[in-house]
Amino acid sequence: MPVTVRCYSAAHSALEPAMDAAPARTRYGMQVTESIRQTRIRYALLFAAAVATPLLYPPTTALLLLALVSYAIRMFGVEGIYHRYFSHRAFRCSRRVQFVLAVIASQCGQHGPLWWASVHRHHHQNVEAPEDPISPRQHGLFHSHVGWVWCERYKDTDLDRVPDFARYPEILWVNRHYTLLMLSGAFFIWLLARAGVFGPEVSGGAALMWGFFLPTALGVQTVSMVNSLGHFRRLPGGYRRFDTEDDSVNRPLLALFTMGGGWHNNHHRYGASARAGFAWYELDLTFLILKLLALLGIIHDLRDRLPDDVREEGGLAPAPAGDKVGG
Repeated sequence: MPVTVRCYSAAHSALEPAMDAAPARTRYGMQVTESIRQTRIRYALLFAAAVATPLLYPPTTALLLLALVSYAIRMFGVEGIYHRYFSHRAFRCSRRVQFVLAVIASQCGQHGPLWWASVHRHHHQNVEAPEDPISPRQHGLFHSHVGWVWCERYKDTDLDRVPDFARYPEILWVNRHYTLLMLSGAFFIWLLARAGVFGPEVSGGAALMWGFFLPTALGVQTVSMVNSLGHFRRLPGGYRRFDTEDDSVNRPLLALFTMGGGWHNNHHRYGASARAGFAWYELDLTFLILKLLALLGIIHDLRDRLPDDVREEGGLAPAPAGDKVGG
């Protein structure tokens, strides 16, 4: 079975996830979080509230700004933390920072960090094969977009796919209680509104709808588009820099809304990189934020260099001297 790139391999294991790692075990098993019925109810309530948001509270400048900031935080949580850190280990950080990042990312409404990384690694290891849950080639657009989330086989977290992070009790706790953390974040937004942080005209209810329900629902949909449209070659508006064996496509518009996640063909060619936009014109907002965090010393060992063979294959200019992998 052809595999273009793997999320977890011997090459990745050379880089420990947290600088002060916890002891490892041989097997971790499955972690149960919520039933499929609970997942369906949660998604239904989320999207119903999102649709009702502009009807109940007409948009204002303050509400639109709140929604934009909240959306950006949630999207970075998915793309920068769940994806590039927990799934691909594209940088290092301390154990304390790792926990804080996991809590922040839990606001995205897309399960916990270990569940997300477990499914994503499974996707890369079985890309476009029948076992790949998000392959339009195998299962159709609807299933790859959202249908797979409602399948019984994907409701629990296979911790043996993420042994590098399953060793941390605090991350296991976040993974189990992500709904509680997400709702706590929603309550915090309401408290900020009641305290007048968003301005006197923004009520608690308006802040909750525009600052939580709407941006969370939009984030779920845009990330789902990476799964479906990011693997659907027949749809116009994208291009393939690399001739990978999967159907991954770079989609510039989707990359803008996902803060870099839409450069999906790049990612499937070299998933270990902290950057998804390989060319100068491929805007990758998540990578820019990661660069800033690295400059501030919050994260370390950012994997931002592309191997020469990847650059050559993608028609990119060679890396400057002293800026090569291993250089």
